[in-house]
Amino acid sequence: MRFKISVPATSANVGPGFDVMGLAFDLYNRFVFDTDCAERFRPEGCLPEFAEPAHNLLYSTIERVLAQHGRLAPNLRITFDTDLPVCSGLGSSSTCVVAGVMAANALAGLAMDTEQILRTATTIEGHPDNVAPATLGGFVAAVVEDGLVYWHRYPISDRLSFYALMPDVRVPTEAARAALPKTYTLTDCIYNLSRVPILLEGLERADARLIRAGMKDRIHQEYRLQLIPQGAEVLRYAAEETDAVAAYISGAGPTIVAVAIDDDDALGKQLRAFVSGLDVEWTVRKMHVHRQGAQLRLL
Repeated sequence: MRFKISVPATSANVGPGFDVMGLAFDLYNRFVFDTDCAERFRPEGCLPEFAEPAHNLLYSTIERVLAQHGRLAPNLRITFDTDLPVCSGLGSSSTCVVAGVMAANALAGLAMDTEQILRTATTIEGHPDNVAPATLGGFVAAVVEDGLVYWHRYPISDRLSFYALMPDVRVPTEAARAALPKTYTLTDCIYNLSRVPILLEGLERADARLIRAGMKDRIHQEYRLQLIPQGAEVLRYAAEETDAVAAYISGAGPTIVAVAIDDDDALGKQLRAFVSGLDVEWTVRKMHVHRQGAQLRLL
């Protein structure tokens, strides 16, 4: 049996939507699975640190899901073709979890539907803000209640484009979580909550004024910027001195995403020129919303 799974990059939080909202983008991690293999696990194209079964999130997810259904994983050759850096804030781990659940479903004929795939992936990942857009595509808000994942996909304008500014550093999710305060003031909570509906309307209408006001945050960004070398400088420049309508930290960072309307790549030129003069190497990638979610294709 041979098949390919493609999972889009995701950007969680999207300003004020901490641990709730996420966007899927047209960057992808692609995995080819082949059961015609003499070894238990033969990875090709992945980083050496993930070459062992116990250290490979994709393979361990397959084993975990199959074990839940009383099955053993077959011998597998897995070829990795990845656009997403590890610990970048663009959902690299979620691509492995979603692909792992989908692969287990295909390998064992489990007949899991989309809701079951999403619920299983959320249980493994711990929260749905990345796995929901990775599974479903588009702009998604998702919450967990009594073991079920409740989600809604919001409309988002085709006039929008996004630029990922990716520094050549890693920020582990654990470190990004540890940087956050244990409690928040009522004022800061209201600040974020009040901006969510404004941002939703702005992204649907491609309204620069609403996006700019709605994208602001007091829950996580100011605390995580200290983990990103020159991150505060890049975020301020993208949000205040370019053609972007707003900018935010993607997920736990270190990637920063700038939002543009009717962009002709002028913003990309501005951003690349700016980061070229920084001490840390930054890569700038233009992205658009990916609306289909993870896809499996038999080969």
